[in-house]
Amino acid sequence: MADCQLCGGYHQDGATCPLQRTGQSLGGKYVIGPLLGVGGIAAVYAAEHPVLQRQIAVKIIHKRFAKDAELSQRFVREARETAALGHRAFVRVHDAGTTDDGCAFIEMDRLSGRDLYAVRCADGPLDPERVVRIAIAVLDALAVLHNRDVIHRDLKSSNIYLTPTDEVKLLDLGFAKADDQMALTQKDQMLGTPFYISPEQYLDPSGVDARADLFSLGIVMWETLVGDFPYDWENKRDLLSKVMHGKLERHPMARRPQVPEWLDAIVARALAHKREDRFESAEEMKAALESRQMPERPGLFRRILGL
Repeated sequence: MADCQLCGGYHQDGATCPLQRTGQSLGGKYVIGPLLGVGGIAAVYAAEHPVLQRQIAVKIIHKRFAKDAELSQRFVREARETAALGHRAFVRVHDAGTTDDGCAFIEMDRLSGRDLYAVRCADGPLDPERVVRIAIAVLDALAVLHNRDVIHRDLKSSNIYLTPTDEVKLLDLGFAKADDQMALTQKDQMLGTPFYISPEQYLDPSGVDARADLFSLGIVMWETLVGDFPYDWENKRDLLSKVMHGKLERHPMARRPQVPEWLDAIVARALAHKREDRFESAEEMKAALESRQMPERPGLFRRILGL
C-alpha cells in the first residue's frame, strides 16, 4: 500500500485513486487537468478546451455519492442557483452535466488567488480596514442570496475567495436552502461547519433565516481580526455545547487592541446569541460598516417596550 498524493489516503498497490481524473474527457469538449481542491462532497479540477485553449474549473461529485439522489439533487441545484444569480461576487457557471462514469459535474470559471482561511493562516490577523472591505463585499453577496429567500448556511473563511486584486468571490452554495422549496435534508441534519454555525442552526436547522449567515460572517470577521476562533474548546462535543449556549468571545478588541471600538461593537452584535439581537439584514450590517458608527442595541429597546 502506498500514500496517495491526491487524497492523502492509502490504496492497494496498483489501485487507482478515485480522484484521479487527469487526462479524462469531459463531455467531449474539455480535457481534465490537475486536481485543484477536495471537499467532502466534490472535487475541483482544472480543465481546458484543447482547440479554443479555454481554461475552466470543473467541480465533480465524488464517485461514492454518484448514486445518492439527494446529494446529486443538491449539487445540480447549486449549479442552477449560481447561474441565475448574475452577480460579480459569485463564480460564473457555464454548464452542468454528468461524467461518463455517472458523476454530476459543474463547469465554471477558474479562479486565481487564495481563500480567506489560507490568507489568514499564512499572513496572520488581517488589517481591520481590509477585514471591513471584505465583509462589505460578502454582505453584498449575501443580500443577493437573501433577497431570493436563499440562506447560504455554510459561510466560513474557506468559502470566501480572494483574487489577486482582493475581489471577493463567495463559494459553495451547495448547502444553500431556498425557503420556498422543500428542504433537501432532514430536520435533524445539521448543515454547516461547527466553528461558524449559529446557535439556532445547531438547535433547529430547518428554522434558520438570514441572521444565521450574519452570525457566521461575525465569526469570520472575529477570526480574521484576531487570527483565531472565539471559542475555547477541547473537542467537537465541547465546541457544539458552547455554540448552543453562546459561550464565545464576542469582542475581538479584547484580544487585539488595534480593532476600532465601532468595529468591535459591530462584530459583537453580529455574534449575539439571540438572533433578534443581531442585525436584521445584510443591508443593515453593511450600512453599519460603511457608516463606522456604533450599532444600536435593538434587543434593549424591545425589552424596554416589552415586545
